[in-house]
Amino acid sequence: MSRQPRGVRRALLSTAVGAAASVAAFSAHADMTNGIVDIWKVDVDTVFNTTTICDSDGDCTAPTGVTVVNNKSLRWGSGNQGPSGLDITNSPSIQNVNTNGAAVPNVSITHLNRPINGTTLSSVDIDSTLIPTPVAPPSAGLPSNTLTFKVHFLETPNGANPCADGGANGVGVNSAGCADIYVTDANSLNFPFWYDLDGAGSLPNQQYYISFFELTSGLNPLPSAACAAVGQPSPCLGFRTPEGQDTTVQFASLITTQPVSVPEPGSLALLAAGLLGAGLVRRRRA
Repeated sequence: MSRQPRGVRRALLSTAVGAAASVAAFSAHADMTNGIVDIWKVDVDTVFNTTTICDSDGDCTAPTGVTVVNNKSLRWGSGNQGPSGLDITNSPSIQNVNTNGAAVPNVSITHLNRPINGTTLSSVDIDSTLIPTPVAPPSAGLPSNTLTFKVHFLETPNGANPCADGGANGVGVNSAGCADIYVTDANSLNFPFWYDLDGAGSLPNQQYYISFFELTSGLNPLPSAACAAVGQPSPCLGFRTPEGQDTTVQFASLITTQPVSVPEPGSLALLAAGLLGAGLVRRRRA
């Protein structure tokens, strides 16, 4: 029995980034009448590409300063309170995401900032593989697609003044010593893909957009001095981590039938660690 499409308007509340993103009104009833997938199962698997590690000595071939615990955990530095490190958690993540609904949490990244000595991480690529599969109505999934993006990192001298981010030592994020700097170069808004529920049948080949958001207000536009310290142009997106603390950023996925629109300055804060590639296309043939 077919059901009539229902008009839905939902506001994407991005409190984590201090901006409201909205999606346009749409018809999103999951049936074989309008061709729109109502619910997706989104598989995300995020890992460090350990062959791309560079350490602070400039060694990208055999970077002995960085220990690979596994492809989701890196450690570096020595000292009584060390080592420091990066951890990817909640990966792989499998979550149901409603078309034009709320963003759903998935993978998180944590920096363990410790007072250390010695060679440290300078940069590493992160590979994120995505598979969206229709749940309502059920249908075949898209092929897996992987996006690679780079993290630039600076383990700062704790006693410098001013600190590498341009701020004063002992103040704010630098209150326990100079904060370390993490910068990512990936845009994660409005990656388009198409899905045709009945292949060569009468239903339209529907376009969707998938975006990823950082929910914890951890990723933000950084001061120009912080960008320059890791060799990146300003503005850049990342986070500064207080000395002696663990800082976690939580990501979430969103699927819409219209591009997400984010007012400034929130748009920069939504350039989170991108977890998918563009060009996801599948036309399911009958």
